[in-house]
Amino acid sequence: MRILLVNPSQRTVYGPGILPPYPPLGLLYLGAALEQAGHRVAFFDHDIERSRGIDMTAVLRESKPDLVGITTTTPTLGAALRAGRLAKEAVGCTVVVGGPHASLVPTEVLRSEVFDIAVVGEGERTMTELAAHIAEGGESLDQVDGIYYRDAGAVVATDRRAPEPDVDSIPFPARHLLCHPHAYSPPDAIARPFVTIIASRGCANRCTFCSTPALFGPDVRRRSVSNVMAEIEDCVRRYGIREVHLADDCFTSDRGWTLEFCGELAERDLGINLFFMNGLRADQVDREMLAALKRVGLINVGFGVESGNQSVLNRARKGLRLSRVVESFAMAKDLGLTTWAFFMIGLPGEDESTVRDTVRVAKMLDPDFAKFFIFKPYPGSEAYEELSAQGLIFDRCPDHYGLYGPPVHRLPELGESRIARWYRRANIEFYLRPRTILRHLLRVRSFSQLRLNLRALRFLAQSVARM
Repeated sequence: MRILLVNPSQRTVYGPGILPPYPPLGLLYLGAALEQAGHRVAFFDHDIERSRGIDMTAVLRESKPDLVGITTTTPTLGAALRAGRLAKEAVGCTVVVGGPHASLVPTEVLRSEVFDIAVVGEGERTMTELAAHIAEGGESLDQVDGIYYRDAGAVVATDRRAPEPDVDSIPFPARHLLCHPHAYSPPDAIARPFVTIIASRGCANRCTFCSTPALFGPDVRRRSVSNVMAEIEDCVRRYGIREVHLADDCFTSDRGWTLEFCGELAERDLGINLFFMNGLRADQVDREMLAALKRVGLINVGFGVESGNQSVLNRARKGLRLSRVVESFAMAKDLGLTTWAFFMIGLPGEDESTVRDTVRVAKMLDPDFAKFFIFKPYPGSEAYEELSAQGLIFDRCPDHYGLYGPPVHRLPELGESRIARWYRRANIEFYLRPRTILRHLLRVRSFSQLRLNLRALRFLAQSVARM
């Protein structure tokens, strides 16, 4: 069977004109599983291909896929619908949608007849079985677990598929499907070529703002260290990678596993950098662990602080004490690591004073970089259910749920205009300090870093103008 996997435009996530920094790891895992099952798989990344003048309709008409698989998050739903519509118009094939948004609200997604089937949860086994069923001419889909589909106009759900317990059995991502691997360029990458790797799936924490447990189950399923090492070595050998960006939600939650990982990587002496895309929990690191990670290539480390107010953190069930945050930042700085801090503005329970606490704590911690985001209540999270029940989500347009989109909710003590204003003010107060400006000027070592600083400067100027 000919299968085309599509990564729709990410412009609503990162902003217009900005190429996606990372290849879509989930689709590449699907590609590997489907190829292993004997299917002919191609891959189309909308933004990357379009930047090179390649049109999706032309690709569809040339490749004539029997099945098109499209991934979607909440902010990319509109782009996924457009991609599905192109597939229907160009070749009229079966269109399958998957990814976080389709997994969390499959019935809602299938309201559009552009999509024939929604895959819920991890898709490797489900897509392989579904493709085999379609290739064999099967009529009823009720024997394929883990999907939603339409039958006589009604949306039907099959049995939910349990997450794969043996994550070592999943083949490595099919990175050879990427036509332009060097087009992906995260601004925080220090060495290139780079690769993204995920060593575990799931998260054992129950933060109210996060939908990860609803997607991957309540537990962490961790790959063996030897399996992760094999993938890293394969990427070094085949692609000459010099930096690994780890996409785990809680990489260091198992201290013994983490130290074993460091020991095995040290033995191989591959000369690569490490970077944690999603940051780490400040209460799941210690000095020995950070030092071990630094010895095997960790240059910078980010911690998800979320809020500078302990009551807000408690309400979010973050399970983190601010005193531990202070200790972890001090350890990281003492070890010479570049530090990042991640905060959200507009969490449930926030008011003017709690956001003021967040700005104060950000300046007190004084990381090299502070990333402030307007909190977005994503489907599948407890916060989404809470705010929906209270009628506080006023904007459900998926396009506005990207990283840098406007507020989509209000709070009893903090309206949407105040959330937006505090977002701008937090960035201004943190970055427009003489010490921070000097630090970033002295840090520029490459054109990409200069471009990143200029983009940040433009954002700050716009923020000042809108205050």
